[in-house]
Amino acid sequence: MRFEHLHIGRHLLPAMGVICTLLAMTPVRASADAPTGDADASGIAWYPGDVASAFKVAARDNKPVFLYWGAKWCPPCQQLKSSVFLRSDFIAKTRQFVAVYLDGDDPGAQKWGETFHVLGYPTVVILRSDRREVTRLSGGMDLSLYADLLDVAQSDITPIADVMATLSARPATLKPVECQRLAYYGWELADYSPEQRIKLGAALAIAAGNCAGASAVERARLKVIATSLSMSDNSVAQVSVILADPAIAAALVDALEGLDAAFFAKVMAQGPAASDSFRRNWERTMDAAANDPHRIDADQLYAIGTKLQLIKQFSAPAPLPDALVEDARRRVAASLAKKSDPYVRGGLVNAVSYVYAQLDDDTAEGALLRGEVLTSQTPYYYMVDLGELEEKLGHTPEALGWFERAYRESLGTATRFQWGDMYLSALLRMTPTDRKHIREVAAAVIGDLDGPNRILARTRMHLEKLDGRLRIWDADHTYDVDLREIRKRMQGVCAKLPGQDAGLASCRNFLAGAA
Repeated sequence: MRFEHLHIGRHLLPAMGVICTLLAMTPVRASADAPTGDADASGIAWYPGDVASAFKVAARDNKPVFLYWGAKWCPPCQQLKSSVFLRSDFIAKTRQFVAVYLDGDDPGAQKWGETFHVLGYPTVVILRSDRREVTRLSGGMDLSLYADLLDVAQSDITPIADVMATLSARPATLKPVECQRLAYYGWELADYSPEQRIKLGAALAIAAGNCAGASAVERARLKVIATSLSMSDNSVAQVSVILADPAIAAALVDALEGLDAAFFAKVMAQGPAASDSFRRNWERTMDAAANDPHRIDADQLYAIGTKLQLIKQFSAPAPLPDALVEDARRRVAASLAKKSDPYVRGGLVNAVSYVYAQLDDDTAEGALLRGEVLTSQTPYYYMVDLGELEEKLGHTPEALGWFERAYRESLGTATRFQWGDMYLSALLRMTPTDRKHIREVAAAVIGDLDGPNRILARTRMHLEKLDGRLRIWDADHTYDVDLREIRKRMQGVCAKLPGQDAGLASCRNFLAGAA
């Protein structure tokens, strides 16, 4: 599984996780403002009231809250439901919680996302009845771990903020259960600044060195996650030792997949002997994951893609070996040939697309995505991928056509702004001199924010990044007039917001001082 995380983008492989999707599912959810119906297809008995009342029930019954945040269009969300939420052991554990389903486009959902610092889909957050966070669950792990992690969350409900305070002040006093929670916390489910990544990476490295009561796997996991956040001088040596142990490496595949090209470049800088050893161990680990019958097809394919990604970087500019290419194509064909429900299909297509990208097979990837556009109940999700693929190939009119269509067909308040942001950003990249069209699209996209409690959580984050892109577009002041018009449109939205709206400051700050 992978998480959609913070934005849509081809082959997004966020650290250690799964995030985004969906197709044919109409889940029952706890709206922020209205009650819901029966439990959805996952089998979990979702609380039938609003989020606020769920916490009251949790306090009354002395239970934690299991809050699931997802979206209809997000394939990893469906993958999470089909692979984890359908497990009988996991369903049984959720009965010890007040389980709340919240769709990102529900009324008031972004406000709850802001409250609980939730940005990416899907995210599972465990909270106490006083609304303090205990932990949040990531994806891509051994499926048997999820029920166990719910047990851990219920047995130790110390807020994660308090655990982090202990780590900062008295790391040697961390309890084994607290170390376990740190090791399996979904750290990748946030948008960290470079400074925050460095600080968090250093803190988790300290935890790895002080968690004497933790298991070898948990300590190794902390080291890998710390490296994925911020590399230290001994990062390569530490990860190499971990990777050399087949048993430990096999338990950390999801964490290892969070290591990026910058880390691999640092491995290569160690010289041929070190990089060759690292490559052999990496291939062995990913091959084991790709052939592990306890992993779903999508996760097996992600392991194959991750293996190919490292080999490409280590052997460039030489092409991938024919045997590896043929094996990857065989595995892709076998997975796609299986009959699967829409929930499984979404995650599988994302994984196949990732493998095709490592094979540099734009033709096969394009054919796959076009097929999904014809059959998916949320085709706009795949239209963005097609737009980025056409942009990569230099086909500007075709690329912009897909981005425009994706925005036009997208549904849901938060979703429409995100897809509109992607369309507007594509215009800024590919046709920056088409100022009239950019102004028109910007006005339409800003119009999607017209209403209370809309500029929050992930929407606020996308707005702030759009602000930066527009400022770069007008870096030489060629488009001062256009920026003033766009800001004026936003100020019209701001003027309608009530004074207590949490998004008012972000609204007013948009393009402030620009032009």
